[in-house]
Amino acid sequence: MNTSLQPLLTEAILFFSDRGIAKQMLYPEFEALLEGMVVTPEFAEETIEAVFLQINNRLHVRAAVFFTIDFDLDGNINPLWDMPLRTLAEKAGRGPDMGGGPIRLACLGFCSESRFRPHMWKPAQRDGRSDLLLVKEAVTRNTLGILGEDRETMAIIQTERLQMAAEDAWYGDGRVIDVPVRADNAEPETAKQSAEKVATASRILEQERVSHEEQVLELKRQLEELLQLREDELATERQRHVDHLAIVQGELLDIKKELEQQQKINGSLKRDLSKLQKHSASDAE
Repeated sequence: MNTSLQPLLTEAILFFSDRGIAKQMLYPEFEALLEGMVVTPEFAEETIEAVFLQINNRLHVRAAVFFTIDFDLDGNINPLWDMPLRTLAEKAGRGPDMGGGPIRLACLGFCSESRFRPHMWKPAQRDGRSDLLLVKEAVTRNTLGILGEDRETMAIIQTERLQMAAEDAWYGDGRVIDVPVRADNAEPETAKQSAEKVATASRILEQERVSHEEQVLELKRQLEELLQLREDELATERQRHVDHLAIVQGELLDIKKELEQQQKINGSLKRDLSKLQKHSASDAE
């Protein structure tokens, strides 16, 4: 019985500049960069657009995660940067065909993990050339030294045969990307492939539904907390007014009693004064 092993994937990071790809490294080198063992002074004080790639031994890109990363004054990566690139690649949706079939793609506007979207970007045009085409050319040139299966599988696929879906089809709403153009020697889509497309679409829609439900529940929880906080503040304010009113009423009552007592004293003094006046008049006569 013949057994087939799943081809291993090589992981790499490509850094972009305004003109194209500025630097390439294998993932272990990137890990050393993350740990501060090496620095990249050429990126000091910059926010760099980069892409995490998973490449098979036929030099076909199988997954791509487009992310941004910040560097400090010395060319070290910001220690607060933390993105699970492998996890994002595993959960990515279906992207364009880059020569070896549709890849798994995660980028701005096409990522199920909303908390990472502020640190992602979408490939477009750079210096008049497609970012995906630049990635394809860099991989096929194999400056990273990826080992292939044999001479036949190492043959470079012509970059002009790169099949891409319309851009708004794969970064707009996070849905499945169809690849409408097919190479001349490609086989028609099978029922299994169609079923896989439907399954992928259903999975992505289910992820979106669950994500939306979680967001709605979180918003409801926050609203309930705000309402409860407001109710507590109102209750505290009402009690403060009741206590203040009781104090004022008590003070008014004391003043009223003092006034009544003073009036009694004044009345008594008037009577005594009247008696004295009468007595004085009698003595004078």
